Amino acid sequence: MKKTILATFSILAVLAVMMVSCGGASTPKASLKNSVDSVSYAYGVSMADQGLAQFLEQAGVITSTTNIEYDYQMRLAAADSTQRIALQSEMESKIDSINKINGPKLNEFIKGMKDAINLDEESAYAHGLSIGVQFSQQMLPQFNTMLYGEDSDTKANTDQLLAGLVSTLKNQELAISKAEANELVQGEFEKAQEEQMARQEEDLKGQYESAIAEGEAYMTENAKRAEVVTLPSGLQYEVLKQGNGAIPTSSNQVKVHYHGTLIDGTVFDSSVERGEPAVFGVTQVIPGWTEALQLMPVGSKWRLYVPHDLAYGSADRGEIKPYSNLIFDVELIGIEN
Repeated sequence: MKKTILATFSILAVLAVMMVSCGGASTPKASLKNSVDSVSYAYGVSMADQGLAQFLEQAGVITSTTNIEYDYQMRLAAADSTQRIALQSEMESKIDSINKINGPKLNEFIKGMKDAINLDEESAYAHGLSIGVQFSQQMLPQFNTMLYGEDSDTKANTDQLLAGLVSTLKNQELAISKAEANELVQGEFEKAQEEQMARQEEDLKGQYESAIAEGEAYMTENAKRAEVVTLPSGLQYEVLKQGNGAIPTSSNQVKVHYHGTLIDGTVFDSSVERGEPAVFGVTQVIPGWTEALQLMPVGSKWRLYVPHDLAYGSADRGEIKPYSNLIFDVELIGIEN
């Protein structure tokens, strides 16, 4: 996530046109009434912490306090309890002095973000405007889309976003710490991605509804045959030849001959037809194979009936369409290690 935020920030970051309603250049107050407020505030903290502060320092808009903090942390670590109190006070005094110098410049910067009026390109106000316009046109829409979806009426609370951002820039006490903010934003993005993938999966299942139903019907009928064993996972197998050798474990590599077809008999892969056995790790294949191989003694030949969730699932692999059930004749020739 940190790489994502920094990469996005390279086009510049923060806000302008949308902030007119905030008025003035004072720091908006944190008011975390719901999850949207919290993640908006956290995003402002995270943006300021992971790029904006450095940008403003490099642009000469503000003076950094990082070196002072680092220097005093080193000295504090080596000091006794009495010295630590004095050093802590001295460090806070120096940081406070820099914050007072930075304050008016940051107010001008934030005003530029809010008002969206172009001024001299070298001013803090102009930096706020330039960054803010690009944020409002690029980063914020991307943030809303990633977190809430293109069609959602839910949007980031820009007041809370600005509250987190400005409080971080001004070294003020945060309602959500920097570490917690980064973790919250990352967690929300990951959750949104998972939800989006789940929605896409459901949409895809709808497209292949008839194929899924056909596969399930095939497995149901196949399970009625006496020679077919159905495992709790849904995998089915039929013993064509039972060997008496060792049984592979998950750490082994095996040598096999196999012949793979769809349930309609279409051949999609066959080492038998190529005339050359295959060697691979027990866990380097589809889940249905991994399960079966750890039940097969060397010398066995089984026919596997693999449901789509133990095969390639929703992936489209050319001849193997999404949600395809597969059939394999597998001969376990030997264990390689």
